[in-house]
Amino acid sequence: MYVFQLKEREVLTGQRLNELEINGIRLTKFNNGKIGIEFILIDTETPPNDAIGWVAKK
Repeated sequence: MYVFQLKEREVLTGQRLNELEINGIRLTKFNNGKIGIEFILIDTETPPNDAIGWVAKK
């Protein structure tokens, strides 16, 4: 897979995600009904405003 820079049939691991600095996913629903997906790095000290779950601001 190109996004994760994997070879054909290579397993995506947590270690590989850490190497790529990916620890979150952002899903966006657009007005035209399409869905966008971004693989992102969430800084736990300053999480994005749209963060939910383990990293959300209290």
